[in-house]
Amino acid sequence: MKTFKTLFIGGLVFLVPFAVVLVVIAKVRGVSKRMAEPLDSMIPVEAVGGIALANILEVVIIVLVCFLAGFIATSAIGKRLYRKIDDWLLNLIPRYAFVKSMTETIGDQEDSTLQPVLVRFDDLSQIAFEVERGPGDLVTVYLPGSPDPWSGSVAQVTADRVDMLATDFTSVVQSLRKVGRGASALLVKAPD
Repeated sequence: MKTFKTLFIGGLVFLVPFAVVLVVIAKVRGVSKRMAEPLDSMIPVEAVGGIALANILEVVIIVLVCFLAGFIATSAIGKRLYRKIDDWLLNLIPRYAFVKSMTETIGDQEDSTLQPVLVRFDDLSQIAFEVERGPGDLVTVYLPGSPDPWSGSVAQVTADRVDMLATDFTSVVQSLRKVGRGASALLVKAPD
């Protein structure tokens, strides 16, 4: 059975994006209301189907703003802006990468930021997270600590020492917090 803390943190991580969306919509609604009121006074019709024209204009402005934001987000400029903000957050808040990976796992995205891997060293193997593949045959991995996965080290190893694991980020973090309990169930290699 999941502990209260686990359920609370999971609920918080799940609700934060919704809260951010609601705050943004509230701000956009405030701006759209200020824009709709002058437009409303210029149009001789006060209501359409019993709904005040100002309210209809607010909704239309919100839909247009969302459409414009979606257009920007899918454009090359929007993607570059997202990468810059993402890099800035990674530099400003080191734990951001973990939080981002946790939310991507919850959202069931396949391209999680930190992919669980098994790294083979000379006489031992360690669960790690692949950060990126570099030039040549080098792979940058984050070697998390246990029981605190937030502290660890970064290493570069050759790709032949790295095996992708068929598990998710959250399961690995939970195992590390339990000082490795349940780790053997996570050591299943991902299909090629």
